[in-house]
Amino acid sequence: MEGNITFYTYGSTLELNGRQFDAGTLTKDLLNLSPDDYHPMHERMKRVTELERSYARGKQRSVWWELNEEMVTLCQDLRSYQVFQLLLDEHEDRYFSVVREVTEQHSLFPSDESQPSSETTIQRLQHFFDGLLQRKEQEEEGSKYLDLFDPDCGDEDTYYRMLQAVGANDDTWRLYQKTIERYQGYLHDIRAFVPTIRNFIKFSLSKLKVNSPETYAAALHGFYYDRRIAEKLIVNPIRYHGDCYKTHDQHMLSYVPRELPDGSAAICQEHVTDSLQALMKADYMLALNSGFQIRCCIICGKYFMLKSGVHALYCEGTCPHAPTYTCRQFGTVEVQKELAKDIPKVKAKVTAFSRITKDMQRGAISQEDARKAKDHVRDLLYDALRDPDISVQKYTEQISTERVYEYCGITRTAKPKGRPPKSKAGEAP
Repeated sequence: MEGNITFYTYGSTLELNGRQFDAGTLTKDLLNLSPDDYHPMHERMKRVTELERSYARGKQRSVWWELNEEMVTLCQDLRSYQVFQLLLDEHEDRYFSVVREVTEQHSLFPSDESQPSSETTIQRLQHFFDGLLQRKEQEEEGSKYLDLFDPDCGDEDTYYRMLQAVGANDDTWRLYQKTIERYQGYLHDIRAFVPTIRNFIKFSLSKLKVNSPETYAAALHGFYYDRRIAEKLIVNPIRYHGDCYKTHDQHMLSYVPRELPDGSAAICQEHVTDSLQALMKADYMLALNSGFQIRCCIICGKYFMLKSGVHALYCEGTCPHAPTYTCRQFGTVEVQKELAKDIPKVKAKVTAFSRITKDMQRGAISQEDARKAKDHVRDLLYDALRDPDISVQKYTEQISTERVYEYCGITRTAKPKGRPPKSKAGEAP
């Protein structure tokens, strides 16, 4: 509710709100938030901003009620992803419910021009909750005033009763604006973090010959500090309308011994931040340091996690083009040969693979060149299967040897064809 995020890291595990996750799990899930999924959230926040300005001008309670309904829907949209299922818990629902109640009914105190000042409101509420004040004074000697807008001032039930009693006035509105700012921060960090990490995976990690924590670290260093790469691939405020992926985050870090949810104990790093971006980067960087990496399946386009150094291109999810197969099965040559009987584009891909393999066996291209060429053919197949406007003939032309080698910068080494000519009589062999 307050916006502060507290999480713990230890080993290759991240713990958030009492839930343990393998490092990278939350990042993998958030990376699957597509532009089509994000667009409605962005439009809803624009509507919230418009209503916020409208309420500030006219103080019409019906406007706040409509704004609150938009926030409820936005909250539900965000909860489609694991990190927000934990950050936006049941207290979020209760808060929005109380606001709905006080904006659709008359509050205990008037909210028009005759609305009492903050000081008057606090005095009346102090009297209203006299019993609570007496208990608090006993616990904290000398404490005579209660911060009515501090969720920690008492138990949560009392806090919400206070909001109900205050009603829709300037104090509760200022409190609500902090919630709007928090959601704006969430969407900003999504726009900054998700595209940047996708670019890092696509243009840096996918090109590595060896997968290990050391090579991941070296790739990230180049990604951050090569100016040509950073300007093009990292979300920055100049090219992305104020959004910014930060290479450094401000948050409090402590080392604390704790009993873990599974009953074991560990000395943990306790992180306290108000930034979703800081949480997601901690999750992702811990994954890279643990030897895990996240890849994008070239068949279904979903992100999946690898905990070994294999160069996997496919996930284990259901293949969208052949539901009886997984993406990994669909991606293997054996299965594709079977599917090629019914899918002409796959047959063209298998034929192109055969040509590339023969060139490699003849020594006309290197093994690394063959890998790059096949990767390009696979990428084109992925686009061809998703786009019905790409015909079989057009795809076949795209994966011709000449066009693929030209795109990949591969030069075929000339080799004599056939058997060597026999030497003539009297000539040296």
